[in-house]
Amino acid sequence: MKVVEFREQAGLERLRPEWEKLLGRSAADTIFLTYEWLNSWWTSFGKPGDLRILTAWDDAGVLRGIAPLRLQRLCRSGQSVDALVFLGDGSTDSDYLDFIIERGYEQPVLDAFRAYWTRSSCETSVTVLNEVPAVSPNLPILKSLAQREGMLWNETDVPCGTVLLPASWDDYLGLLKPRFRTHIRSVLRNLQNRPEVKFGFCDSAGELDRLLDALFDLHTRRWAAEGVSGVFSREGKRDFYHTLSAALLDRGRLRLSWMEWNGRILACQYGFVYNRTYSQLQEGYEPASAHFNCGVGLRAWSIRTMIEEGVREYDFLGGMGRHKTDWGAQIKYSKRVVLARDNWKNLVFCRGGTWRDRSRKLLSNAAFRKFIAASQPANGHAEKPSATNGSTVINWRRRAMATTYFNLGFPALVRPFRERFQVSTSGGGSKLSLTRRRQPSARILYYHRVNDDADAFFPAISTRLFEQEMRHLARHYKVVPMPELIRHLEDGPPETVVAITFDDGYRDNYENAFPILRRYGLPATVFLATGTMDSAEPIWFEQLAEAVKNTSREQLDLEIDIPRRFSLRTEAERLEANNGIFAVLRDLPDVKRREWLPRICKQLDLNGDAERRGKMLTWDQARAMSSGGITFGGHTVTHPFLSRLTRDQASWEASECKRRIECELQLPVECFAYPNGREEDVGPWGGEVIRAAGYRAAVTTIWGMNYGSTDSMLLKRGGPWEETQALFAHKLDWYQLTDD
Repeated sequence: MKVVEFREQAGLERLRPEWEKLLGRSAADTIFLTYEWLNSWWTSFGKPGDLRILTAWDDAGVLRGIAPLRLQRLCRSGQSVDALVFLGDGSTDSDYLDFIIERGYEQPVLDAFRAYWTRSSCETSVTVLNEVPAVSPNLPILKSLAQREGMLWNETDVPCGTVLLPASWDDYLGLLKPRFRTHIRSVLRNLQNRPEVKFGFCDSAGELDRLLDALFDLHTRRWAAEGVSGVFSREGKRDFYHTLSAALLDRGRLRLSWMEWNGRILACQYGFVYNRTYSQLQEGYEPASAHFNCGVGLRAWSIRTMIEEGVREYDFLGGMGRHKTDWGAQIKYSKRVVLARDNWKNLVFCRGGTWRDRSRKLLSNAAFRKFIAASQPANGHAEKPSATNGSTVINWRRRAMATTYFNLGFPALVRPFRERFQVSTSGGGSKLSLTRRRQPSARILYYHRVNDDADAFFPAISTRLFEQEMRHLARHYKVVPMPELIRHLEDGPPETVVAITFDDGYRDNYENAFPILRRYGLPATVFLATGTMDSAEPIWFEQLAEAVKNTSREQLDLEIDIPRRFSLRTEAERLEANNGIFAVLRDLPDVKRREWLPRICKQLDLNGDAERRGKMLTWDQARAMSSGGITFGGHTVTHPFLSRLTRDQASWEASECKRRIECELQLPVECFAYPNGREEDVGPWGGEVIRAAGYRAAVTTIWGMNYGSTDSMLLKRGGPWEETQALFAHKLDWYQLTDD
């Protein structure tokens, strides 16, 4: 046998005509060893200079064997080595890797490869062969070679799951347990009886990108729900799937199935058919639609379709669990093999994991624990590790630092300094630079409710904490009304001023906040949603919160953007449901939001005696506040999201709100607050509409400092973010000092 080595991808490409012919004549004939798979893998993950493909040719020049290998730096048990590993290994995508050797030539080819490595003084003494099928004829030959040459050999079993498919769908269902068989039939029947649900396979390059993007998104969000990032966050992974999928689609080997609801993909299953075997590699489904059984329905439909197409094996690949055994999977094994020269470093590399596992087993043994306990002195006490997690420690330190800062009077000491100077950071925060303030700047704070109800569905700042914050602002900051803040930014001195604002116009702003503001001589601006003042009805999102809070239902199913199920059994679940439903409604066109809100409230059995009725300011209260130094601004009539309106609708909301306030208070209205106030809520033309309505400025809920250069229609604001006066003072001083 003549051995030829290829170290460049061009060599891999030159082998393409012979590669698949040899693969078909070998016992290692799987999708993961095809040219398309390994070439796509190397294109996405390979590092120049690491390729080590060996080929074995007989005396007649016929290719008899390929060792698809590469170099990789590995670290195990504290030992780092340069190892030979399979091409395709290392990204968690490839299973059933092996040497590609024509049947009957395994011994001479492997002898030739071993002799070549010995003659060429191979740069590594370790070979790591992962995911080799346990039935591979190459394994016993390799083990015999290792024993003959006195080499280290370590192997580990890897369970895999596979289903041998019968000739019909009914026969397949007969393999399953009765309860799961009934479940599959019910799910598939229910889904296929819905005209808005469709199934299919990717069969054209034109739909490939859309389906892959859906797979990536669904898979990532599914695992994010369990606190895991998912495989598609790894570098190169998505490029690999795009490259591989295009190559396999051309060969008719890609089987990417999907299920959609009203044109929205809710589930994807990604795999391949090769030699009448389907290999299922990845899947993703919409986590919010778990009750819809998207994943179960799509797998059932896919298996049934592939049985009809003549596929005879459904391979779940590596790992086992109920999510595979329920579908009839039987266990088979792959091997992970380490083959290495016998020295102490390689011994630790090969066996260190086994030794560690045995040690852990020993330490967990009850008899061993009793022995250790008996060995302790009678009056001795072993120190217990702290149960405090890292975030708790950080929060405790942060609170302690803030309390010390506040109680030692640092806010008063820092004020003259932060009013004249600002601090800039660079180098990841390691370098500080000091510059004198040379332009006017402004900070805007915003509040909503101020009360002591402690109602989680209608969150508010307590009157006690609100008074503490107002007292701190009065003592240490220059507080101005919003109209004065606007003029300050236009031509004021190089100092920072602060404005206090309230959104929506709640009655408790008059009853609880207004007396405190007057006590400390502080101006403020209240942005009014005028429609609720005229009707005394709660704002739409308060209607939603009230319905969710008081419903007698234990769950709610909604099919708006996608099928969703919200659990309502506990307060925590209801709060989560309220936030989830609000998020769905926020993304709808406003006309759809208006349609859906009463339907949702009706499903939740909201009665007519609304507890939130009358919770908004009256015009008489607004006039009293105006006489006491409070200014008012516009916040629309019905509190929609401007970006979800047409221009004409947005213009009416802004203009009518301004007209109504000016009519009742007989004072000009200069400022506007965008409902919700995020960038996506403002929209690309929001500022233009507000300016055209006659406002001089508009505020968002985007955090930051404002300057003369800040767009007056996109002024930044932030809410009081801390639960104690000390934290509020400490963080506000820091943000002021750094102009953050």
